[in-house]
Amino acid sequence: MDEKNCEKIRRMVDVKIECDPPRYSGYGGRSMEALHDYYTSWVKDFHAFIRDHRSQDPVELSVEAINEDQCSACGCKWETSAPDEHYDYEYCAGCGAQVTVEAGKIA
Repeated sequence: MDEKNCEKIRRMVDVKIECDPPRYSGYGGRSMEALHDYYTSWVKDFHAFIRDHRSQDPVELSVEAINEDQCSACGCKWETSAPDEHYDYEYCAGCGAQVTVEAGKIA
């Protein structure tokens, strides 16, 4: 194993935009296939809305940051291995760096 240290850090790994279409009565109880067809049609209408800006339907859009805990040394998803018979410290399962905890910092 390398003689390096690491710690868990939180990084933004992706951004997702969600669109919540208006809820019309009458689509409840539909099969998944029928619901898929309904929303496919709605998306076509929404594209037209974007083009002409005249729709009065309430549409909610949101942007969501997708974060992931990663190793500060290698950038792999945070996963550690516990001390064992070969190593007396916790280490990164991705790169083998020894996990350190800064004073006053909760990992």
